[in-house]
Amino acid sequence: MDILFKGESVPEKEWLIFQFKTTHEAAFAINNYLLACGAVGISSIDKTELEESLQTNHSPDVIAEDFLNNLDSEVIIEAYFPISSDLSSQENIVHSDSEDNLKVEINQDLNYAAAEVGKIAKQRIPITQFEIKIEQSLARIAEFSDIGQGYIGYRRIETDNWSEKWKQYYDTNKIGRIVINPSWLEYSAQADEIVLNLDPGSAFGTGEHESTSIVLSFLSEFNYNNLPPGPILDLGTGSGILAIALAKLLPDAEITALDIDPHAIEIAKNNAAFNLVENIDFSVGELHMQNQKFSLIVANLTADIHLDLVQTYKDKMMSGGFLIISGIIKQRANEVRAIFEQNGFVLLSEKEENDWQSIIYRYIFNDI
Repeated sequence: MDILFKGESVPEKEWLIFQFKTTHEAAFAINNYLLACGAVGISSIDKTELEESLQTNHSPDVIAEDFLNNLDSEVIIEAYFPISSDLSSQENIVHSDSEDNLKVEINQDLNYAAAEVGKIAKQRIPITQFEIKIEQSLARIAEFSDIGQGYIGYRRIETDNWSEKWKQYYDTNKIGRIVINPSWLEYSAQADEIVLNLDPGSAFGTGEHESTSIVLSFLSEFNYNNLPPGPILDLGTGSGILAIALAKLLPDAEITALDIDPHAIEIAKNNAAFNLVENIDFSVGELHMQNQKFSLIVANLTADIHLDLVQTYKDKMMSGGFLIISGIIKQRANEVRAIFEQNGFVLLSEKEENDWQSIIYRYIFNDI
């Protein structure tokens, strides 16, 4: 999903969101038209573009398969336009219940150079008049490209204090003796609990997705006395949530947190610092690049990536070491179990939550 907002600050006000369902081929032209009209922000969900991006970047995002499988082939575009901010004007009664009184603020001239954006005069026109302009523009685009359903309507939202209101949807989350607590909430931990202070951010992993919460449940229950002496690895660390949980559970352990995304590593480092843990070595890289073996590997990835890594897991595990894999959709679980068991991994435990599965394996071999 692409979300584009112009560089200017976006004040808290009321907005009209104009919605479109179109094709991948026509999406670029429609986005450009809406920007020319003065859209302050545009969100676009394009399945084709997402698939191409994931293939190019080899992204290990654990929710990618599930998310893409549930997307329509149509591109969904939403363009944000301000309702006139002149609240004293009788020509635009913003807080009226009547939609007939609403006007949308757009650019007066659509033929301008990018450098002149700040100089373009604005005009306030009735929504119905803007909808006519939209349909006329779509008709022109349709002359050279299939536009799909095209324009499907608009909705009105109020963003008063939106920067704070989103917080009401997040609460303290307890997973066994592991507690995930947003920074703006106070929480008094019980004697056996560890608290992770972790706010929703741009890297995957705040404990809400099943693939993460199941692993946290495993970590909460795990008997760490069974681990052979050695370092621990969080592979595909994302926000760092699993590595931070391990660091708090095992403050004397040597923990490596690995991700191929430098941006994720920076976020994870910040989260670790915020949680006052210092026994994690964060690194950008891949499993095969590691020069040591691990007593425990935790990997919240996807079924395909786990299958690709079977031999590498074996190469990087100490004899008697444990492997916790997650991010496996239910439809792929039998395939994953069969391949891992064929490679000598002993299944110890597994859990399922809303069609997502996580498995604990142990790998024992003669380490000569």
